[in-house]
Amino acid sequence: MQCEPGEYLVPEPDLSVCPVDLCTDDDSGLACCAKPVPSLRWGLQSDREGVLQHAYEIERAADPGFSTGVVSTGRVPSEMPFDGQWPGAALASREVTWCRARVWTDRGVTGWSAPLRLEGTLLEQKDWVARPVSPRSNVGRSGTVAVPLLRRSFGVDKTVLQARLYVTALGIFECWVNGRPVSSELFEPGWTAYRSRHLFASYDVSDLLHEGENVLSAAIGDGWWRGNLTWMGRRAIYGDTTALLAQMEIKYHDGSRAVIATDGFWRGSTGSMLAADFYNGCEIDLSREQPGWREPGFDDSGWEDVVPIPLPGRLEQRSAPPVRVIRQFGARPERDGEGRLIVDARQNLTGYLRLAGKADSGGTIVVRHAEVLEADGSLQTAALRSAKATDTYHIGPGDFDLSPSFTYHGFRYAELHLPDGVSLDAVQVCVVASDLAEIGSFECSDDRLNQLDSNVRWSQRGNFLAIPTDCPQRDERLGWTGDIQVFAPTACTNFDSRAFLESWLADLACEQASDGQVPSTVPNVIQGHEFEFGGIGWGDAATLVPWALHEAYGSKVVLERQFDSMRGWVDWGSSRLDEAGTWVGDFHLGDWLDPGAPPDRPQDATTDRDFIASSYLAFSAGKVAAAARLLGHEDTAQHYRDLACRVAEATWRHWQSAAQKTQAGCAILIAFGIAPEEEISGIGRRLATLVERSEGRIATGFLGTPLVLPALTLAGQHDATFRLLLNEQAPGWLYQVVNGATTMWERWDAILPDGSINRGIMAADDAECMTSFNHYAYGAVGAWLYRSLAGIAPDEAKPGYRLIHFAPQPGGGITRARARIESPFGPAAIRWVRNDTKLHLDLEIPPGAQAHFQVPQGWAPEDSGAQAPALLGSGRHRFTLAPC
Repeated sequence: MQCEPGEYLVPEPDLSVCPVDLCTDDDSGLACCAKPVPSLRWGLQSDREGVLQHAYEIERAADPGFSTGVVSTGRVPSEMPFDGQWPGAALASREVTWCRARVWTDRGVTGWSAPLRLEGTLLEQKDWVARPVSPRSNVGRSGTVAVPLLRRSFGVDKTVLQARLYVTALGIFECWVNGRPVSSELFEPGWTAYRSRHLFASYDVSDLLHEGENVLSAAIGDGWWRGNLTWMGRRAIYGDTTALLAQMEIKYHDGSRAVIATDGFWRGSTGSMLAADFYNGCEIDLSREQPGWREPGFDDSGWEDVVPIPLPGRLEQRSAPPVRVIRQFGARPERDGEGRLIVDARQNLTGYLRLAGKADSGGTIVVRHAEVLEADGSLQTAALRSAKATDTYHIGPGDFDLSPSFTYHGFRYAELHLPDGVSLDAVQVCVVASDLAEIGSFECSDDRLNQLDSNVRWSQRGNFLAIPTDCPQRDERLGWTGDIQVFAPTACTNFDSRAFLESWLADLACEQASDGQVPSTVPNVIQGHEFEFGGIGWGDAATLVPWALHEAYGSKVVLERQFDSMRGWVDWGSSRLDEAGTWVGDFHLGDWLDPGAPPDRPQDATTDRDFIASSYLAFSAGKVAAAARLLGHEDTAQHYRDLACRVAEATWRHWQSAAQKTQAGCAILIAFGIAPEEEISGIGRRLATLVERSEGRIATGFLGTPLVLPALTLAGQHDATFRLLLNEQAPGWLYQVVNGATTMWERWDAILPDGSINRGIMAADDAECMTSFNHYAYGAVGAWLYRSLAGIAPDEAKPGYRLIHFAPQPGGGITRARARIESPFGPAAIRWVRNDTKLHLDLEIPPGAQAHFQVPQGWAPEDSGAQAPALLGSGRHRFTLAPC
């Protein structure tokens, strides 16, 4: 119910707290707001301790002075500085409105935040007068073709007040106004389930226009729409025609308007880009460049007509951060013993090289990419399978500045082939990723673990590119659901992954089968393959990724949006239960790449896949129950609670002994609550024994690995925990580190103990090898580094770090650790230092949050009569502990 503004004012102001950084849940950075009813967020700024928010009010007005059209939420009880209600009616297309917020704290009401300007995007299909257009020669082309170019000249004879460009493509686009790029973003509009939802962007191009002739121009790459996809050699999965959809709306100072839209009056051609593909790379012939084609005054009378085609079925604006170059650094090419010119970026990454230099007479420059080198120093390209990962430039005499378009590569090394007479002045490494804010940092006294943390981050950067992918280098790069399901808690700690994963989850729901099954890849482009539906662990992305987002960021919005999808997956699993109440007999990818599985059949793990299926179903059912309760669906919550209990009990009855024979089995019994509480200690001892028998080597695959350290920690098996973590033998996390890894490997032993490369031979006709040196799945250990080693974690009952658990686990000879997280409430941090006789801890709690501090096992407050408070308020706290 909407209330009059100011109706709930309290007499006492709280001038010690200020609401700051008011924003919506749209993290796109675009000119317009993607959602008609956005959720609002803010921060609390204060120097005093113990700050708590009790309520908020949000006002909305037609002007920044809040003098006209003011509506209010009234005083809304809430401890959370997010999920703020939207006041008044839904935002209309192109509507401009202003919002501000204030909060009630434990001492009174604050002042208002700075106003936030919001502008509605094109929110309905009827807003589009433009239609996608393609050069006639580009229509119906499923093979490799030159990149099409499009342009439209138009006049401006008045003073421009504002200009907005709404633009997308069937394919991916680069766009210019009067020769200047409209943004620094790459691979727009990203990759979604195109048949269900197609994204567009909105840009403020007011400053790019001038009086007289102007031109809007674009190049359209194949991208995911028409390019090569999957290791099965599929192409043009979504369509055999790439096209541009653009609508520029201009407002003049005199109140008049103009619209420049893609239609039959545009002109099309090709230029220097002969080919561009994600897997194969880019080929550019500078002799075919049409100078000035992006500029006014260019004669396009020789260009061809365009063909308009129908609008995509569901257009919505992107709300997640874009892909762009996030980092650049120089690299020096070196000749090896065989005369090859090799660039070593010193870091495995995702991106491309930019080359600057001079040519005496021209020729062809070829740049080939790979993650590792063979023993003879040549590029190891077998792991790329059919991906060529090659950029080719045909140049003439003179200076050059070269970089590829519409492609990227996963690589550390690049081999350059230069014609005679070509000299290089500079080589720049351009790192490409979705531009997510880095919100977490970790560091400890063991540099091996610091390198492990770095490897996890670089793998997340390299694989968070429009969607969460498995790898960035070979003929795959797909949104495997199992990989992100296990990695999501770590992802949400390292980088602000909320909007990025919410967008991907929307596609998961679109691709989910009517019976509730979830495909192994989202978007689903492996239809018909035997792995199309990977079963447990993979399908559980529908339930556990939304829960990870809720836990990390506190918002219930993602649970509301995904709830039907969450239920659908669990309902599918429950429909597969046998009379004993267990899930038996279906195909599942299982504990994929368990080191005990046959190397060529990684799905045949040592832990019973039926046990894992039943356990995951019980665990996911519990999360659906918790989501239902939060959303106010108590009857539904009870149904799924009962289901979770029944399946867990049946799973324990059936596998209680067999499951304890493997590390993954023990870890699942403990971490998923399958075993009765009184059995946890004994199973923990059994797991520790298995670790000792393996001499500290890990024996789990994709599903078991994220659980084994948390399970040992829950069971109090401190020594075994660090034995497993710090093991340097294969298989193990630090084995990768000591063997030179700078990202996470797909296989524990991608480099074999003798230094040779694991060829990853597969018993499959369509993909005979599988070795990636940039796969984040085993990087799920990152969450444990934060939550247990450093000791900072969100609370499930009060998520988003509303209640912080500080529970450090010193051990393994580590003498210090620190972690910091930019939580939804503000910075939360822990730092501890251990010497021979003392453990010193510093905690930071943001305004509005509280914390529990759990004294580590074997330690006690230095003053035996002192105890840490049961609940710590915001501010800084220091403790000194002594051994006990």
